[in-house]
Amino acid sequence: MKIKLLIGIIAVIVVFVIAAAIVNAAILGNLTYLYTLAFRIPLAIPLAVWIYLVWMFRKKKTNLFHDQMEPKLAERRYKMLKTFLLVAGISLAVGIVGGILHGVLYALEIEESVFFYIWFVGLCVFVIATIGGLVIFLKGRRKTT
Repeated sequence: MKIKLLIGIIAVIVVFVIAAAIVNAAILGNLTYLYTLAFRIPLAIPLAVWIYLVWMFRKKKTNLFHDQMEPKLAERRYKMLKTFLLVAGISLAVGIVGGILHGVLYALEIEESVFFYIWFVGLCVFVIATIGGLVIFLKGRRKTT
């Protein structure tokens, strides 16, 4: 596994998120917007891991698991990894849409909407599914002697 590539992707996303928050605070002229870093950075790391796993999954020439694994076990882990990545992608999309709709309704000064909870649950499911996919990927890469 190319750990340097994974670390590079995570570093680029974290730096981008920090720069975006600082630019956002500078444009708005209010440094209190930097508190959003507390919420953006923990979600940037699972996003980077998810992007890396999808990229590895989509490459046709890459063996996701080591060569000594039984074919049936490798096929089951491949299907589980595919399911986790699909669930994570769908929940990320649902979470983003829920967050946008919540922001629109909040700007219109309507009472607390259900979209906040959709946003929160969608992002929690995204993080959990990404961690599950990462565990399956790393367990499959580990060789047993």
